[in-house]
Amino acid sequence: MEIIYFVPRRMNKARIDHLTRIANKSGFFQVTTDIKKSNILVAQDSSGDEVLEFLTKNRTVALNDVTIESKSFRDVSWFINCMKEGYIVSVEDNQKLQFKHHLPASKQEDGPPSKKARIDKTTDRIPMYACQRSTPLQHHNKQFTDALEVLEEHALYRDDPNSEARALAFRRGSATLKSLPYKITHVGQLKNLPYIDSTNSSKAGHCKKIITEILEEGFSDEVEGVTNSEFFKSMKIFCGIFGVGPSTARKWFYDLNLRTLEDIKTKKLTLTKDQTLGLRYHEDLNKPLLLEEANHIAKLVRETCTALRSGCTVTVVGGFRRGKDKGHDLDLIISHPIEGNEEGMLAMVLEKLDEHFIYTEKKASNTKRQTSLESRSTMDHFEKCFSIFKYRHEGSAKQSQSNILHLEGTWAAKRVDLIVVPKSQFAFAVLGWTGTKHFEREIRRYVRSEKKLVLTSHGMYTLDTNESISADSEEEIFEKLGLNFLPPSERCC
Repeated sequence: MEIIYFVPRRMNKARIDHLTRIANKSGFFQVTTDIKKSNILVAQDSSGDEVLEFLTKNRTVALNDVTIESKSFRDVSWFINCMKEGYIVSVEDNQKLQFKHHLPASKQEDGPPSKKARIDKTTDRIPMYACQRSTPLQHHNKQFTDALEVLEEHALYRDDPNSEARALAFRRGSATLKSLPYKITHVGQLKNLPYIDSTNSSKAGHCKKIITEILEEGFSDEVEGVTNSEFFKSMKIFCGIFGVGPSTARKWFYDLNLRTLEDIKTKKLTLTKDQTLGLRYHEDLNKPLLLEEANHIAKLVRETCTALRSGCTVTVVGGFRRGKDKGHDLDLIISHPIEGNEEGMLAMVLEKLDEHFIYTEKKASNTKRQTSLESRSTMDHFEKCFSIFKYRHEGSAKQSQSNILHLEGTWAAKRVDLIVVPKSQFAFAVLGWTGTKHFEREIRRYVRSEKKLVLTSHGMYTLDTNESISADSEEEIFEKLGLNFLPPSERCC
């Protein structure tokens, strides 16, 4: 049984009372108000020196009281970790309060440099634009980013004028956290973080509030309230149906009082073709598409393309190119090293693989003439097809056998998008279809604001003269923009 004393510096009475209650119920902590009886002092947003100064000023202890030097000084984040795990966990270096003056040298050696030194070495150099930061698929702050992305999703579900701005603020805060090469364990580490520290961005206060609450309590009341709300649960279900967006989902929730998938199925609704298919294949389409499955589909499309026209290339983009092992769909770019030889490929591929498709929606192309007005749009104009694809179950006959593909139960429905791109625009298309939505938004914002250019999936253009700037590779695009090259695996913001 560890005896804890909560230092009331930067920790109000209500918070101490709350922490005391949960500590005394734990079975492995006991809280005391007599500091001399404690063996662990727990403080918030404080160094060891600041704790001692506070205690002596408030006459809690004498500065030369030897009992202080025999105690362990820990950050409240360590206590929160213990309560989350249900037992006393080991103390990480950054959870040990640091001393510069009052403790002997032997004590000073325990732990890393002061918090300010750590902050100065890390956060003051974090760039504002996500395209300037390496953001790996696996990062150190998932607990915080998951919470912020719940609030982002909730904002997009709502129907108010500030929804998009709120969602973007949460996404920017989340993107910053994903780029950090360390785990946030203390609120002091939030200082100067772009889109989190309110001194750095006018809309950052909400993100910081959520992160601080999680650091202190282990969870956020606001996030818990959202995830447990009937509105969020129903909207998540409805928007998970292929062909259904927030507007339709809100109508079902508010106007028709629908709440569940079963409500949708039993209610006589007028559905679009997409929504009808989305309901019919809902279970399949909401199961992740695995990397192995994506590779099999890409191989089939690649073999079909090269058989139809020698030299054709098929490039996997989207999440799988960033290194994900599963996703909600597969994006494939079809191209050819000879400009113009890609024309007509989409129709031929769809005809050849007709038995593999449940549904196809073709979009006409307009890639030959990109005017200045068109080039400034974030939407591209490639010939493309959004489809639902029949993926053969393991153990069934070969995919090429049409009699198997006509038997439901032998295959699963998967979303596959095909995009046809001419060689001259290939590098820009691969760049535009590889990063996360936020990465693509950020690199275009950076290009326009800092370089006075326009970047699209078709090319790069000067703002004033609409002059086209060519590039043959992603590396060349980054170089011409003055950016350090980020491989696909580092564009996961």
